[in-house]
Amino acid sequence: MEGMSYADHLAGLDSKALVTLLDQRPDVLVEPAPRSFEELELRLNGVDSLTLALQSMNADELSVARMIVLTGMAEPEMLAASLLSDAATIVEVLDGLFARGLAWRVGERIRFPDLLDELFARGVAPFRPLRAILKQAYADDVRTLLGSLGGNPAGLTKPAAVEEVIRRFASADRIVAAYDQLPVPARLHLDRLREPGGIVFGSPAGVQEGVLVRAGLLVRGLYGRVELPREVAVVFAAGDSRRVSGRPRLPAATEALDEGRAAAEAAVGMVTALLDEAARRPLAALKRGGVGSRERTRLGKQAGVTLPALAIDAAYATGLLAEGADGYVPSPDFPGWRAGAPGRRWAGLVQAWFDLDFAPTSRETDDGEAPPPVHMESGAGLVRRAVLRAAAGGRSLRAVVATVGWFCPMNGYDDEGLARKVRAVRDEATALGVLSGDRLTQLGELLVELEDRPDELAARASELLAATEGMVVFQSDLSAVVSGQVSVAAHRLLTATAVLEANDVAATWRFTPASMRAAFDTGYTADELRAAFVEVSGRPLPQPLDYLISDVQRRHGAVRVRTVKCCVTGAEGDIGEIEHTRSLKPLALRRIAPTVLVTSTEAGKVLAALRAAGFAPMPENEDGVVVLQRRQVTEAPQELRVAARPRITAADLVDRLAGEVDVPAPASLGRLTELARHLDLAQVTLLADALDNGRDVRIVYRNSAHNRSERVIRPLQLRGRWLTSWCHTRKAERDFTLTGIESVGPVG
Repeated sequence: MEGMSYADHLAGLDSKALVTLLDQRPDVLVEPAPRSFEELELRLNGVDSLTLALQSMNADELSVARMIVLTGMAEPEMLAASLLSDAATIVEVLDGLFARGLAWRVGERIRFPDLLDELFARGVAPFRPLRAILKQAYADDVRTLLGSLGGNPAGLTKPAAVEEVIRRFASADRIVAAYDQLPVPARLHLDRLREPGGIVFGSPAGVQEGVLVRAGLLVRGLYGRVELPREVAVVFAAGDSRRVSGRPRLPAATEALDEGRAAAEAAVGMVTALLDEAARRPLAALKRGGVGSRERTRLGKQAGVTLPALAIDAAYATGLLAEGADGYVPSPDFPGWRAGAPGRRWAGLVQAWFDLDFAPTSRETDDGEAPPPVHMESGAGLVRRAVLRAAAGGRSLRAVVATVGWFCPMNGYDDEGLARKVRAVRDEATALGVLSGDRLTQLGELLVELEDRPDELAARASELLAATEGMVVFQSDLSAVVSGQVSVAAHRLLTATAVLEANDVAATWRFTPASMRAAFDTGYTADELRAAFVEVSGRPLPQPLDYLISDVQRRHGAVRVRTVKCCVTGAEGDIGEIEHTRSLKPLALRRIAPTVLVTSTEAGKVLAALRAAGFAPMPENEDGVVVLQRRQVTEAPQELRVAARPRITAADLVDRLAGEVDVPAPASLGRLTELARHLDLAQVTLLADALDNGRDVRIVYRNSAHNRSERVIRPLQLRGRWLTSWCHTRKAERDFTLTGIESVGPVG
C-alpha cells in the first residue's frame, strides 16, 4: 500500500468518482486524451495542469495542504489543532482536495504531487520533522521534553512518549504562547534560527538553546544536539494562514436581478464600432506593439468607444482584430461575426474576456503600461474568475470583495494591488452586462454556469438578447441618425456615403459632397444610392439629400485619369522597333513621344516580354537610376492563429481508460520518443499529436544561449532533431531543437 502510485490510485477509483475528478480538471479532457492511467497521472501532475488547479484552491485548502506536506500529519484531529479549526471542517477540505485529484491517501498517509510538495515545503525544507528528530533522540531527552510540555512521562516507553510529544506539538496555540513568553534574547535567537541558513546542526547547546528547549520550541536530537523542528518553523512561516475558517458566509444581494441586456448590447455595439473604425482606418500600432493611449483617446472621441482597452483586448482575444502591415485591422472573421445574432456575438466576447490572464483596464507594469492587445503576465484573470464564481447564485458582490483573499489566496498582489484588480473586475463586468450593482446579472449567472460550454452559453444568451433591427432616419440637414444595431448592408452604405460625426446613444452621420463623391468613386450610381437609402430607412428621401446625389452625379467623371503603370524609353530606332514588334502587341504600348512608350501593364511583365522578344532592357526607379534585380527569397508563411483543441467528456475518457474504446497512438509518437527522451510520455504524446494533426502546444524552450522562454507553437515538420514550427509568440516560422524543449503542455 505504501508504494502505491497515483496511477494505481486513479485506476482504483470507481467510474463515478473518476468522472467527478476529471470534470474538475477539464484541462486533461483535450485531444490527445490520455490513453492509460500512467499517462493520466503525468497529465494531472504536470506543471500546466497543477498551475490551473492551484488557482482554484481557496485559503483553507492551501493551509491544509501546506500543513500536511510540512508536518506529515494526516489525522483530521491533529490538523484541526494545528490549524485552529475543527475536525469536520478539515474533513470537508480534504474531501475537496481528494475530489480534484490534488491529494490522495496511501495507507495512513496523505500524498501530494511532487511539484506541490516542493512548492509547499519551500522556506522550511531545511528543518526536519519532529518525528525524524525524536527517532534519533535519547529516550531520557524525549521524556524530559514531554515533562516540560506538561505531560507525565512516568512509565511510558520511548515510542509512546514520542507520540505524546508529537500530539502536543500539533497545537499551534501552544507554540505561539510559548514564543510570546520567551525573554527577548531567546526570542531573537529563535528568529535567527528560522532564517535561511540559520540552523546549524552539531552546534553545542548554549544558554539560549537551553531556554528554548525548556520552552518546548527546540528539541534535543542525535547525540543531544538541538534542532528546530519543522512543526515550529511552519507555525511562524504560515502566519495568519495557519487558521482554517471554513467558507465565508456570503449574504444574498438585496438588489433585484437585472437581465444585463442593455449593457450587453452596448458592449457589442462598442466592439462593433471599434472594428468598423479599424476597417475604415487601421488602428495605429506602437513600435513595440499595441495601441497607444493617443490612439485610444481618438477612438473614444471619434468612434464613441467608451472603454477602448477593453474593446481592443476582447476583439483581439476573440480573433476579430488582427495586426496588419499598417496597424490593427479587422480579421476575415469580422463580417460573419457582425452579421450574427447579438447573443452569440456577446457570448464570444465575454467568454474571451473571462479567460484573459490580465485586466484590460488595469495594464500597469513596473515599466509603465503594456498597451492593448499586447499579452502580459498578471494574476488579474485569477481574481476575476474567483470573484465572479463566488458571487454566482445571487450572492452579494460587496461581501465577496471583502473576503476575496480566501477565494484566490495565490493572486500574488498586496492589498493595494488586489484592490485595483477588483475595481477592474467591477468596471469591466458592468460594461459587459455581467454585473449590475451588487450582484451578477442574469447574463452573468449564465457566464459562470456555462463557462466551459461556449455553444450553450451562446444559445442561452440569444434568448435574452433577441435580434432587433436598428433604425436609420435621414434628415433634411443632410444627416442620418442611427439608433440600435443596423444591418451589415446599412452600415456598409453609411460608411461609403457619409462621415461619422458622433457615436453616443445614437450615431450621427453627415453627408457631404466629398463623402458622396467617394461613393460614386467606388462604383455606386445615383439610382442605386436612392434605392438603397429608401430600403434601409423605409421612407422617401429628404429633398436636400436627393439634390446632393444629383449634383455630385452631374459633375462626377468630367475629368478622367488614365492609369500608366510604366514607360519604356530608349533610342528612337529601338522604340520604333518595339512599337511594331508583333509579339509585344498584348502589352498595349502607346507612343507619346519619339523616344517614349507608355502602357498600363506592370513593369515586371513588360521587362519579361521585352527580354523574351530579344531586347535587353534594364529597370529604372522613379529617379531614373538603374535597379539591379536580386533573387527573391521565399515568402514567409501566412500568419496562423491559435486554434482550440477538440475536447471529449469525462465519461468518454473513463470509457477509453477502461479499454472500451481503442484509440490509436499518434503516428509520430515512436520517432519523437526516441529523439526526446527527456520528455515524459504525456508531453511526447501532445507533441506528436500536434505534429500529426496541425495543432498547437505550449512549450518551455531553452535556446543555444541558455535563455529560457515560453512559446505557443504549431509544429509543421520534423527534420532530424529539429522541429520546424509556426511560433505564435513570435508570429514567424522558427526551428526548435527537440533537446531544447523542456516541457510541453496543451493549448485550448
